[in-house]
Amino acid sequence: MLLIADSGSTKSDWRLVLPDGTRISYAGRGINPLHVPQDSLPAAVMERVPRELLGVQLRQLFFYGAGCSQTSATRTLAEAFGSLFAQAQVQVLPDLLGAARALFGCKKGVVAVLGTGSSCGVYDGHSVVKHSNALGYIVGDEGSAADMGKRLLRAYFYGQLPATLAMQLEQQGLTREQMLQAVYGGSAPAEYLAGFSGFLVKNRDSDFVRGLVRQSLDSFFGCHVKPLHSAGYQVGVVGSVGFLFADALNDVAQQHGLAPPEILRYPIERLANYHVEVER
Repeated sequence: MLLIADSGSTKSDWRLVLPDGTRISYAGRGINPLHVPQDSLPAAVMERVPRELLGVQLRQLFFYGAGCSQTSATRTLAEAFGSLFAQAQVQVLPDLLGAARALFGCKKGVVAVLGTGSSCGVYDGHSVVKHSNALGYIVGDEGSAADMGKRLLRAYFYGQLPATLAMQLEQQGLTREQMLQAVYGGSAPAEYLAGFSGFLVKNRDSDFVRGLVRQSLDSFFGCHVKPLHSAGYQVGVVGSVGFLFADALNDVAQQHGLAPPEILRYPIERLANYHVEVER
């Protein structure tokens, strides 16, 4: 049996492909090895892999995840999966590669992931051969849910948010002390910041929110997409941010002289298609 996973920092999607081709879907919490202490990764894997999959006899496991570059944490993550699925060949791969394979298959393109965090790279039809610098949610992650949440919080606490929007956050009980604890003392600061994307979606008809979203996406295209783009390459975007703010994304792309990108909210089904085709 074949198991494919697509994991962000917040959530994960899984597809189990049975020998007769039947597919079974599962969902779980995200596993980002950069957001979990390395010595806690085995326990995190045990906790976050859907329980229905524990003990399943696998032939191969492909885990595409945020933060899964070639680091010691990634190797620890692969070992943790290996201990759960002892008979399986385990590959832990970057979410950017998974996004590219889902979007383009074996064709070339510029691929972007816009979720809790963000990343961008050039795909040659086989692997990601070049990527922009990923600086994380504190310094970088332009265009991501965490970046947009950070921009919203700055506007709120600096008194720049329109009164109607500020009142909504006040009614949610948001305080400076709560925010500082979550961002600087909490266990999942990027996820906390990204959690404000729901507020932005709810208020996306607000001129202020439209401007905030466009500024974040403009920074992403200017810092990441344009430096990597080559003539003839299609741009594709995976992730909830691109899907939920598709109009703004298309407008910003056109402002940068690019065609509207293909947008795929969830790559897991097309990733499963890719691996089934490769196995034939």
